[in-house]
Formats: sequence, structure tokens, C-alpha cells
Amino acid sequence: MKTEVSKRNFVKELSLINKNKFTLEQTKSLYLGLLYEIISSKEVFKRNRDIEDFIYTVFKKRYNDYLYKARPYLASRVLKDVSEDYEFLKMSASVKLIILYLQDKDSSNNINNFEGKRSSNNIEDETIGWFHSVRKGSNQD
Repeated sequence: MKTEVSKRNFVKELSLINKNKFTLEQTKSLYLGLLYEIISSKEVFKRNRDIEDFIYTVFKKRYNDYLYKARPYLASRVLKDVSEDYEFLKMSASVKLIILYLQDKDSSNNINNFEGKRSSNNIEDETIGWFHSVRKGSNQD
């Protein structure tokens, strides 16, 4: 039960990122912080090996086995790669993938709060709309 509540809390917090209320820098900081918390959370991923599927599904990356032995090492490596390689548009898309991943795992545990998978076109359209509105807001500074 604690696992499902923890996942729902992360989904709520991640949903805030795409609501156009933050600057690009704030969005990146919030995203990286939440990503670190998700990887570190024993409630979301009971075993370190459970994180491997999450990272591959969301980021399409594989890491060496030694990184999966310690969550801080793994989290710092993922955050380093994400902050170096990801631009804001990709970051927003990965937020949606993380939300879908966490909700999909909840639905497999008989939690009935899954909104349903959306098509990739809808996700891309929403992400592009979010990016343009955030970009306009940061130009007004």
C-alpha cells in the first residue's frame, strides 16, 4: 500500500512540471530532483535491479552492473546523462513517460487510477505546446 501511495505522490509532483508554471531552469531543477528521489525511493523500487527496466523504458539506456549495486551511484550517473543529453522538449516527454510508467506499474497492482495510455502524437503535441508556452514566459524576464 505504501508503494502505491508513493508512486501516486511522484505522479502528482511530476504533473506539476508540465503545467507551465516554472521557468526552464526551475523545470530542469525540479525534474532532476524528482528523478533522483524516484531512483532512490525504496517504496517505488524495492530492489535495485527493479530500476533497470525503468531506466531502459524511459531513457533507452543500459548501464553496467556495478552501478545497480548502489542507488546513489546509479542516480548520479542517470542525472549526469540526462542533464547533459536532454533538452527541455525531451525532458518534458520523459516526464510523461515516467508518469505512464509509474501508473502502468500501479495498474498492474490492481490500482484503478490509470488514465489510459495516450498515443505518442498526443504526448508530442502536448509537449510542444508546453515548450512554447514556457519559452514565451522565459523571454519575458
